[in-house]
Amino acid sequence: MNTKKWASVLLLAGLTLGLSSCGGKENNEPKPTPNPVVTGTDGTYTISKVTVTPKEVTLKDIGKINLAEFNFGEAVLGTGEFTQVTLKDNKITFTGKQGTREYEVQYDAKKGTTIHSAKHGVMPFAPKVGSFSIKDGKLSGQLDFSMYIMYLNSYKTRYGKSPSEEITKILTALNEAKTESTIAFEGTVTK
Repeated sequence: MNTKKWASVLLLAGLTLGLSSCGGKENNEPKPTPNPVVTGTDGTYTISKVTVTPKEVTLKDIGKINLAEFNFGEAVLGTGEFTQVTLKDNKITFTGKQGTREYEVQYDAKKGTTIHSAKHGVMPFAPKVGSFSIKDGKLSGQLDFSMYIMYLNSYKTRYGKSPSEEITKILTALNEAKTESTIAFEGTVTK
């Protein structure tokens, strides 16, 4: 019985000491800073140069595919070749003759400014699809495509209908062939 009393006394003393040692201190630890908003870059940029590499790819059982047309077409971007890019509120919007496509923009001091696809469903993160920089009113960047299956999976969400058999076949073949493609773009700010 004596042991229980001493255990209670020691527990009470420990709690009292613990509370008194933390109670009067100020918390001077630096607070984490949120991902900063990209500022000073908002505006519309007229695109003067667009380069797709590789321009063509040959796929098993399909043949030669024009990646420039396919990447800008309904299956991937749905914009047609870019004519302008608009930056506003951490969003980047690519506009072409066929439509627009919006992505999220994130800034990291080490990685620079990156372009991310919006998260769909239970995706744990927003996949990075490119990057860009702005210097003296000139925009330069690139979009990188490698997970073509992602565009097949998000097609119905974007268009409200299932993709055609041809689009499904090509996107699946591009993914299975581990095809990588890049769209580089340059432009100047519109006054």
